[in-house]
Amino acid sequence: MSAVAARARGLTNQLLTPELLAEIDLARDAPGLAAALDRAGLPPEPAADAIDGVVERRIAHDLATLAHWSGALAPLELDEDRRSLRIVVRSLAAGLPASRRVAGAIATGTLPAPVLAALAAAPDLAGLVDVLARRGHPFASVLAGAPLDPLAIEIALARRFAELARSRDRAMRTYISQVIDAENASAALLLVLRGDGVPGAFVPGGRVLDRETFAAAIGKPVDGSALARSAAAGAPAIDAARGVLTAAFARTPLAAALFAPAPGALEDAALAWQLATQTRLRRTEPLGLAPAIQLVLRRRDEARRLRRAGWRLAMAGAP
Repeated sequence: MSAVAARARGLTNQLLTPELLAEIDLARDAPGLAAALDRAGLPPEPAADAIDGVVERRIAHDLATLAHWSGALAPLELDEDRRSLRIVVRSLAAGLPASRRVAGAIATGTLPAPVLAALAAAPDLAGLVDVLARRGHPFASVLAGAPLDPLAIEIALARRFAELARSRDRAMRTYISQVIDAENASAALLLVLRGDGVPGAFVPGGRVLDRETFAAAIGKPVDGSALARSAAAGAPAIDAARGVLTAAFARTPLAAALFAPAPGALEDAALAWQLATQTRLRRTEPLGLAPAIQLVLRRRDEARRLRRAGWRLAMAGAP
């Protein structure tokens, strides 16, 4: 693993500096963002689609480079595939055109760019299953025969990830558990907001949120039947769920994000939590997988900030 750690450190030199990212964050018009992108060595095209393409290629390149040095990063690629399929399923359910269904998806060795394009072109969920099954992808079974229910599918994808993702490396095991914890927290909130249950809603494998606390958050035992609280319970139900989850995640960035109004706040907090953890492990276990995981997480943070800059300006320019 020392080879992949060394390669990750070399790739870290290609990351955008905190100063450049801050400049991009602060850009409030197209010329300002174009200038900031140019200083960052990126194409000075502030269009959201152009920024998406740049960040997706950078993450895919780093993942491919690291995977060449070590097969131990398979759980990281599997998680990227899970995230990509979540994007495709959400886009399909929302009725987005094929051209927009993989925006934000990252090509991997198991879901390369041509396969992502085929997933985007699939007319329905059965079409997605066909593309995945022809690749022999382990997520094909998750979608087979499932209704087009994004939340249920996302929970099933997280469960399959938890079943398959294994590692002897401490940093990777920690990453896997934090992914599962964050997914369970998100699922709990969404289940309360929906007012009905999903079979197998709780995904084992996290370290912070246990089954009993998850059940307390959603208001009943995790048996997949309708939730005890109805959707009409509204704010009191969601506030109660947030209170239970906040106590569980008190020592993490997720605690504050549970009450944040921004739609992406919880996902941002999960990334911050994972990044802080891997940064610490990179110092204490420099020859393990932490340097590689931290690199990918920093790329995700770059991507998040670049995309938001692009879409912020696109919205500002909309009539």
